[in-house]
Amino acid sequence: MIQDGLLENIQTLEEKGGDSYRTAARATLQSLLNSFLRETGLGEWREVEGTWVLEVPLVSQGGCILVTVKHKSLTGRHLFQFPLQWKGSAGLEDAGEDELVFARRLVLELGHFVKVGSPDRTEDLLQQIEESCASIEQFVAARDGDRDQLYGFDGDFLTAEQSLLFGHLLHPTPKCRDGVPASMQGVFSPELKGQFQLHYFRAHRSIVREDSALEITATEWIKSDLRHADVQTPYTESDEYTLIPLHPLQAEEVLAKPAVQKLLEAGLLQDLGPIGRYYSATSSFRTMYHPESPFMPKGSVPVRITNSVRVNLFKELERGVEVSRMLQTKVGEVSERYPAFAIVRDPAYVSIALEGQEESGFEVVLRQNPFQGKQAQQVSLVASLVQDPLPGSESRLSTIIRQLAKQEDRTTQAVSLDWFRLYLNISLKPMIWLYVTHGIALEAHQQNSVVQLNNGYPQRYYYRDNQGYYFCNSMKEHLNKQLPGIGDKSHTFCDDAIADERFRYYVIFNHLFGLINGFGTAGLAHERELLRELRSVLAEFLPLNREPSIFLQSLLTEAKIPCKANLLTRLYDMDELVGSLENQSVYVLVDNPLVLEV
Repeated sequence: MIQDGLLENIQTLEEKGGDSYRTAARATLQSLLNSFLRETGLGEWREVEGTWVLEVPLVSQGGCILVTVKHKSLTGRHLFQFPLQWKGSAGLEDAGEDELVFARRLVLELGHFVKVGSPDRTEDLLQQIEESCASIEQFVAARDGDRDQLYGFDGDFLTAEQSLLFGHLLHPTPKCRDGVPASMQGVFSPELKGQFQLHYFRAHRSIVREDSALEITATEWIKSDLRHADVQTPYTESDEYTLIPLHPLQAEEVLAKPAVQKLLEAGLLQDLGPIGRYYSATSSFRTMYHPESPFMPKGSVPVRITNSVRVNLFKELERGVEVSRMLQTKVGEVSERYPAFAIVRDPAYVSIALEGQEESGFEVVLRQNPFQGKQAQQVSLVASLVQDPLPGSESRLSTIIRQLAKQEDRTTQAVSLDWFRLYLNISLKPMIWLYVTHGIALEAHQQNSVVQLNNGYPQRYYYRDNQGYYFCNSMKEHLNKQLPGIGDKSHTFCDDAIADERFRYYVIFNHLFGLINGFGTAGLAHERELLRELRSVLAEFLPLNREPSIFLQSLLTEAKIPCKANLLTRLYDMDELVGSLENQSVYVLVDNPLVLEV
């Protein structure tokens, strides 16, 4: 039976959550079905009396899923009417099947469709889907009373960082977190407003690996922050030791290593335990925030989130410092040309060396924190603005646009167009200029994109992510003149075709199509009008196009273009932080609405 292995889990979840479970299960199925449709091309659409109906054939199971569509999106993420219906050999069946039963049907069909071979892959994926759904159910139940905070007109950096109850809206397992003990979810999860002290180690300089693009060392930055916080510890003065702040899960992991125990026994390393302020978990889970600290530590954690175990590779530490230095060269002109555009720098790192190992597990990035005090007000990652709301509420973007429309006595369509134009000016334009001028692509997806609002409208854009840079091989000589030796340690250069592919997916598909979808699903504006605005900005840069890049031409002329397939990447159990750039994830050809719709 298709329900085998699921009904007991479903019953347990329903007993615990009721409405919270149903909300979580429907959000899970909506993300899975949208991913399935995008990545397989299966699905037959027809319009019946002004309403779109979708039929998804599941050939291997001798039937199909019938779906009434609430919002058919030009950008490819649709809203569905629940419950769904199953049509088998006996005809149309009652729509009482649980959402996770439909999820199982889709995953089994996907395995058949791509001939995945081993049933273990589909079973593993199904288990991850169940675990993600259970996490969402927990978050929904805990935060149901926080709707004003989640979706209100006003907000701040941390509120937004902790608001992603559903996570990536086009991913099958957005909230699966292998490696977090169930008893510690409330401590470490941003959705549950997790707070904890950092776990400090004291390491002798002889085993320390560190670098800094600042006027002070990473060691001094860490110690000065503790002194400023008035932490009572004798270890903040200048000496032959550095202090290394780790995420508690990271500390637990490194302490289990025999090589680390030897360093402790030799006195080269000391375990100081939890010290100082309580930091808050942010949307990245492993980047930790305190509103008075000048940096946000980003550590490694033995936790798999979406497609990857979240560890810092040493080349990524080098990349953060390298980019900070590069922005002090001619490349930094991007913020002079576009004053509302900023790159959040990762200017320092610290770790220790273990013999024969590239990474020891102690790798910590020290990320600049521009969101201190009043500078944290009205700041939000884009994903928080467009996140689907809890039933009975509206998204934060919808709250903002509707309030502005009321204040200005204008339509939401008119306000949305103005808002979107402003946003493209401060985000997309500088990123394309950086790409065509210097061959630097940013992995600017919704979670890496932070916007500061002024009276509801976009005022300043921040890009963040020390991992997310692609330097084009065709521009290697040019960039080397700016910063000699660039890429030698960070391994950031790649073929232009790879940079095109990643830039196109992260900035256009994930970020801007996702933002347009947020306007469309909330009924604020017609997606086609916003797509026209986006196409117009892309066309502006054609005279500056740099060969051999086809980034602009592909978006403006090709009906189908490659897009990352999160479902297939997850099915094949691919870790996007491991292996060559060419083989980290699956890409499939999908419809390009910039050509097909406008």
